[in-house]
Amino acid sequence: MGDYNNEKYPICALKPKAETNVLNFLQKYPEFNGKDTIIAVLDSGVDPLASGLQKIPNGDVKVIERFDCSGSGDVLMTTIVNASNDDTLIGLSGRTLKVSEFMKSNNATTEYRLGLKSLSDLYPSRIREKITADAKQKQWDEKNKKVLADISRDIAEFDGKNSNANNLSFKDKLTKENLENLTEFVNSADKKFSETKTTYDCILFKSKDGHWTAVIDINENGDLEKGAVIREYSKFHEMVKVDQYLSVSINVHDDGNVLEIVAMCSSHGTHVASIASGYHPENEDLNGVSPASKIVSLTIGDGRLGSMETGVGLVRAIIKIMELCDAGVKIDVINMSYGEHAAWSNSGRVGELMAELVNRYGVVWVASAGNHGPALSTIGTPPDIQTDVCVGVGAYVSPEMMEAEYALREKLGGNMYTWTSRDPAVDGGNGVTCCAPGAAIASVPEYTLSKAQLMNGTSMSAPHVAGSIALIISALKQLKINYTPYSIKRAIWNTSTHLKIADKFAQGSGLLNVEKLFEYLKTYQKEPENNVRFAITVGNNGNKGIHIRTGRLTKTEEFNVNVEPLMFNDKYADSNDKINFNIRLTLIPSHPWIQCGKFIDLCYTARSFIIKVDPTNLQPGVYRGCVKAYDTSSTAEKGTVFEVPITVVQPFEVDSLRFEHVPSPDTILCKPNTIIRDFVVVPNNATYGVLEMISADSKDKVGGKFLVHTMQIIDQRYCKHMETAKILPVNGEVMTLHPFKCVGGNIVEICIAKYWSNFGEVPLQYKVKFHGFKSNNAHIMHSANGIHRIDVTSLLTEECQPAISLKHSVMVLKPTDTKISTLTKRDVIPNQRQIFQNVLTYNLHLSKAQELSLHAPLFNCILYESEFESQFWMLFDTNKMLIQSGDAYSNNTFFKLDKGDYVIKLQVRHEKKELLEKANEVVMQVYFKLPSSLNLDIYKSFNNAVLAGNKKVSSFLMSSGSTKAVYVTPLLNEKITKNIIGQSSWFEGTITFVKDEMGRKVDTHAFSYIITEGPMVKKNGSSPKETKTKMEEFKEGLRNFKCDFISKLDPEDAESLYKEVVSGNAGFVGVHLSLIQNIENGSDMKNQLPSAFLKQIKDIATNLDELKTKLSKIVKLSNQVIEGINQESLLSYYGMKADNRPDAVKIKQIMEKQKTQLLEAYMKKAIAVGKLNMIRNLELETFAAENDEELDILMNEIMKFVDFNDPKYLLLPIWHAYTSQQYGRLLKYLQKLYEDKLQRDILDEILAVCDLKNWDHISALIKRVSVTANPQSYRIF
Repeated sequence: MGDYNNEKYPICALKPKAETNVLNFLQKYPEFNGKDTIIAVLDSGVDPLASGLQKIPNGDVKVIERFDCSGSGDVLMTTIVNASNDDTLIGLSGRTLKVSEFMKSNNATTEYRLGLKSLSDLYPSRIREKITADAKQKQWDEKNKKVLADISRDIAEFDGKNSNANNLSFKDKLTKENLENLTEFVNSADKKFSETKTTYDCILFKSKDGHWTAVIDINENGDLEKGAVIREYSKFHEMVKVDQYLSVSINVHDDGNVLEIVAMCSSHGTHVASIASGYHPENEDLNGVSPASKIVSLTIGDGRLGSMETGVGLVRAIIKIMELCDAGVKIDVINMSYGEHAAWSNSGRVGELMAELVNRYGVVWVASAGNHGPALSTIGTPPDIQTDVCVGVGAYVSPEMMEAEYALREKLGGNMYTWTSRDPAVDGGNGVTCCAPGAAIASVPEYTLSKAQLMNGTSMSAPHVAGSIALIISALKQLKINYTPYSIKRAIWNTSTHLKIADKFAQGSGLLNVEKLFEYLKTYQKEPENNVRFAITVGNNGNKGIHIRTGRLTKTEEFNVNVEPLMFNDKYADSNDKINFNIRLTLIPSHPWIQCGKFIDLCYTARSFIIKVDPTNLQPGVYRGCVKAYDTSSTAEKGTVFEVPITVVQPFEVDSLRFEHVPSPDTILCKPNTIIRDFVVVPNNATYGVLEMISADSKDKVGGKFLVHTMQIIDQRYCKHMETAKILPVNGEVMTLHPFKCVGGNIVEICIAKYWSNFGEVPLQYKVKFHGFKSNNAHIMHSANGIHRIDVTSLLTEECQPAISLKHSVMVLKPTDTKISTLTKRDVIPNQRQIFQNVLTYNLHLSKAQELSLHAPLFNCILYESEFESQFWMLFDTNKMLIQSGDAYSNNTFFKLDKGDYVIKLQVRHEKKELLEKANEVVMQVYFKLPSSLNLDIYKSFNNAVLAGNKKVSSFLMSSGSTKAVYVTPLLNEKITKNIIGQSSWFEGTITFVKDEMGRKVDTHAFSYIITEGPMVKKNGSSPKETKTKMEEFKEGLRNFKCDFISKLDPEDAESLYKEVVSGNAGFVGVHLSLIQNIENGSDMKNQLPSAFLKQIKDIATNLDELKTKLSKIVKLSNQVIEGINQESLLSYYGMKADNRPDAVKIKQIMEKQKTQLLEAYMKKAIAVGKLNMIRNLELETFAAENDEELDILMNEIMKFVDFNDPKYLLLPIWHAYTSQQYGRLLKYLQKLYEDKLQRDILDEILAVCDLKNWDHISALIKRVSVTANPQSYRIF
């Protein structure tokens, strides 16, 4: 055993600051500790109660503002009420709320605003699960287990008395079923507990001091004395606990119409804020970079989407920063450790607003570069937007971090993380400005029950830079040195420490150096370009740099570069400054293969010059260069004024016979973070490749861990479109194979990186071999075209095995309503640029439960690059309960929906109404998962396909470069009818050609099968023509017309018309049902469920004679229907296996109508009999309902024709179970009825039964379900 090591823990490395000279800077200048600076954290929300985020050194509050910009925390508060005489309110939950003394004494008026909020909107899913599990253990499990034990004893007792289960009577069978149903219900409630959301009543009122106060009924019992009372965070910095885990704050918008409850959708934002600005007076080694900086927390992650950022969140955050700056609360730095990958970056609404904020308000925007390396061109958005204004940050790991944070057994040299995203941007621009420590053990929210956690990523390196910039701005403010976001970014670029051993594409200009940055800004504070941004655009597409990645390069290319100086806040800049601006520059190419003019004289106007790139002598590989512009009036120490980045890829070309790429040398010694990049032109007919890797040391059993990343850049597609990324083990015993999809004629980057923390050396040997079959006309088939031809060309001599598998049925939803409206003051961009919304409504009907995904194709997979500023949809059930939400990236998110009707609302926003009008006809697509895949038949010849015999193609050998045709036959109508879901327009699936098992996993292609829409094909056995005379048709139509109106007339008129129809239509039973319906239209007949009806008759106990008369009449009318139908004839008909009579179809129609009428009569009678029994018991003051033999008879009769679990006839067994006091059966039928109807009164009935059983814990659960499932309005966006 080793000796105890008394060495002190390297606490400083938990939040690394020495690497960027932050510690040295603060030791030299302790007064420049972030004082008088504010950092806006655009993230998942910051917890002001977390360790280190409560105060700044002078004792002021650190987190000065908290806003949830996503809308996830919004509560609609437009319902305004006054308290009743007993000081109560009826909340939107239906609960009675008792107004507290505090509320009465502080309310400036007598008005209260009411709203509802689901707690699940405020928690991350992982914390929700923890809360639910704890609540279940404390409040539920013991009670529920006792109930189950009691039922088990009853079952055992019944089984003991009835040992022969095969000889049970009808009543005993029902008794046994009842006990089993009780168990099922209690078990289902146990499961329901974990699924049910908690919903709180929210009350808002204006206090006498003029400020808003909110009260949240966190106990769900209406006792507002014990509710959570809270005022607006902006004014009072109040937080309140809604339970032991979560604290929230509030804001109020739109004059009280919206209450914004601010929580956190993840712990990410708190961790980020702690790195940037945490302050720990008890141990300053744990401080963040800028401990005296204040924080503004702006939540852009939407809790309805997990924590995904949305356009709404981003735009509202930008607006809020503008408003704060206009109000004198100057935001100095933004940290955004969020982002996606854009398909293009030269346009987009959100990017425009980001640039506007920086250029108008002087805020320095710091963004994480992304964690999608090590392949090139994997920069996220931001920082890659159309205007180069963001400071992009890569992730660095130091030896000290490895020791203190990762517990590595030995230190390695400092380097970039393997996964940090790489330059260049697709358009050639620089995405990474600098790098910084990309990990920390920092504070997290209280709800995690942890003080701090290790997180890594560029999400952690960005706040390090944001905090460092806050230190510098603090110093510049105190020294009264002017700066702009441009001067700071330029200074970072010119002072960061270049890391010689680190990947040049990952580090930007190098590791941030705070001391040098400060000295630079002091030294060059008077330079004319400090107030100027130089907009660099290359070519006609507005690229931010030069990126040549087009194939084998055999000639020189020239590029027109446009340079335009733009002053800070250009529209309002001093005209004299513009007139007097003049800078003379010398242009220096970084490499001999780059050429350009030597000088350029730049006034305040755009100038252009030509850059010539000569790649003809470059060996295969990737080359990074630039043209640097230096100020001729200064020295080289000042650095560049601007640079034009240039990236050239000279690819390998594969052997044209074997289609292999074998590197030279054939063995490369890989140490930790060794990165191999090969760029290969994919052969034209290739569709996938296989990377083979092995250690050259055959005795190497351990090997190493490699991150393999293959990627192709496809025009107008984001970097993930054609890539694979996987961590793989490589040793000397077994060949490691990695298949990857590719596109022929395009360059693929094959990046092999030994993981940064993987010790040891591996002598790696590898090669790439390409395979595949290129197809023509292979992705869309229209069934109306009949047999579909596909031409297949083989790359190598290989087995081809074409297969088409359809996995989804796709339905197109068109909007049923569109409405463009003005948003609130919260959505106004300074100065007075109002944002509007277009809300489109869609209807979806499901005849049975389905698993599906939803998306709007026009907005699919675009966010930052979209011309619209946001897109967000919500799906509601018929009770307006929110079921699912989605945004730009919802197309691959599948979820389950029960049968029923649903409403989808899609919101699109922009400040231009005319643009929103273009979205009026946007469709949504519903992708349904098929229960099993549909396979299309494929043949080798057209005639074989016509005959559709058993000569289907399996596999066949194709020689290299050969082309063969295969033929696909359309699906039979029977298969389509069986598998089609709703009004679907096509099937979606995949087509493959490769026989090789490994190849089939990656080489798949989308396939769409369009369904023919046309008239139904008439089948044999259709209804024969009627032989009635016109007079007979008239009389029958008149009778039916009168019959229909009986149910709609006043009782006296209905009775008169009823007698008229009866007198002239002997034997017509439908008229009796019409009169029953008329009777049931009365207000005293609305309650059809037992407990609701019992409550009704108790309320009118002294006036039941009229009700009894009506019920008795229903029984009499029902009997007339029952007696008027030949039941023996019906039973005989439904007992037939086949009906071959000529008029079989007509007979079937008659029989089905009679059956429906008979069953309806039985049900009406059963309900009326049940109600009469209940009235009799009430009058006799005997509330224990006795079983009625008549209900037993009715049950037996209806069972001859239908399963009484049929939703249409559930009321009969419900009343039978109630009068039999068989509450298990009653609960079973009520649950089925609720699943079909989703009505609150059914939940109330279930609640009444649970109260009868004294199941208090289940009653509480049903109340919670009832509140959550029945909001009074649609959720606001």
